[in-house]
Amino acid sequence: MWDNKVKRIILIGLLSIAGLALLTYEYGTIMSYKNYYPFTRINNTDFSGKSVAYAEEKLYENASDVVVEVIFRDNTYQIRGNDIDLKYSYKDDLERIKSGQKAYMWPKTFSAKPYDIRKRITFNEAKLRAMLAGFDSMDKKKMKEPQNPTIELTDEGVVVAVDQDPGTVIASEEKVYELIQKAIYNEEKEVDIEAAGVYSVSEFNSESPKVQKCVDFCNSIVGMDINYQLADCTIPIEKSQIFEMIKITPTYETSVNKNRVRKLVERFALAHNTYENVREFKTHDHKRVMITNSHYGWYVDVDTETEQLFQDIIHRNNVEREPALTSRGYFYNKKGDDIGGTYCEVDLANQVMFFYKDYSQVLTSPVVTGNTGLGRGTPGGIYSIAYKQSPAVLKGDDYETKVTYWMPFNGGIGFHDATWRGSFGGNIYTYNGSHGCVNMPYYNAQTLFFEVDAGIPVIVY
Repeated sequence: MWDNKVKRIILIGLLSIAGLALLTYEYGTIMSYKNYYPFTRINNTDFSGKSVAYAEEKLYENASDVVVEVIFRDNTYQIRGNDIDLKYSYKDDLERIKSGQKAYMWPKTFSAKPYDIRKRITFNEAKLRAMLAGFDSMDKKKMKEPQNPTIELTDEGVVVAVDQDPGTVIASEEKVYELIQKAIYNEEKEVDIEAAGVYSVSEFNSESPKVQKCVDFCNSIVGMDINYQLADCTIPIEKSQIFEMIKITPTYETSVNKNRVRKLVERFALAHNTYENVREFKTHDHKRVMITNSHYGWYVDVDTETEQLFQDIIHRNNVEREPALTSRGYFYNKKGDDIGGTYCEVDLANQVMFFYKDYSQVLTSPVVTGNTGLGRGTPGGIYSIAYKQSPAVLKGDDYETKVTYWMPFNGGIGFHDATWRGSFGGNIYTYNGSHGCVNMPYYNAQTLFFEVDAGIPVIVY
């Protein structure tokens, strides 16, 4: 009796459990018919028993406020989501998950893993392309061509290649579109066009082998020392002037251009030639006179010096010498003074001559100059001692005279002793003057002879 009662209770319990299990299964099946399985997690959110529509609303993101910055070399632009009808949607994946959850198999949820899905991104491609076309940076008319490097001389006298404006030419507009499209799909906040290598590049840059070869060539020339000597004055040629003699083609071919060498020599000659210059001269009595008839000074032989300097440069020979000259002075300084402190001075009006050596007066002597009464007056001007001779015979059409000391400075005109004269100075030159020479007392002529050298300037006024 008791055993039957126990069996009945156990049977009822088992039937109750089975019934409850069946009810639970039926409930889960009904709930999972249009909704997700219990314990369904999508993107870390629990959607147990929730519909696809609910999940889509829960995961919704407003794409209209999304901003993508597009950075060009010359400008930065913003593309907003609402400009291109940008939309984010999880609907496809949410429906896929739901379609994979058969209602009658809902108990599988106890062994299911969480879902991690990505949004579907869409936008209006035509609107994006229209926006890009409206950017100034994409306007071909406004793009700047990339520039090759320039070859420049630094303040330190070194030649370097300097990269120039890389320009703003877009090599591929389609590539720009693809970069922005990729950024939108990857939800990136900015696109760096330059970093992506979309710009056209110049044919050469400062590191190009041909450019470096050009720089090396230029430095081999600019590194030379070119110093001209005029008397004791050294005149250096500036590095910038040396650099100007190099011809560089657009493709960085280099050469020393002879025409440019000539221009340098011409500029040097223009700056330092003194032959035939009009000079203001300060006399022994501190007056200032203008000397116009100049047959003295420095004069560069441009043709000869151009060829000589050109050869020096192409053979990399440093220059420490006098330039080729057609006329040579005795003195020169950086102020352009070619007379200095050593010279002979002849005052025709007062019939006196002076010799200065290193700015000190060494000799003063009365003289007799050319006979003005007979039209043989000694011509004024600036000359130089041609040579010295002792003794000498002076010859003319109607005379032949022996002198002990002869120092010509203007063709057949020069200083010499005149022992036949009993007096000097005064106005003798107006009626009994020489044929043009400067007659001097014997001992004064002797003193002058041993003091002067060939080339010393002679100023006659």
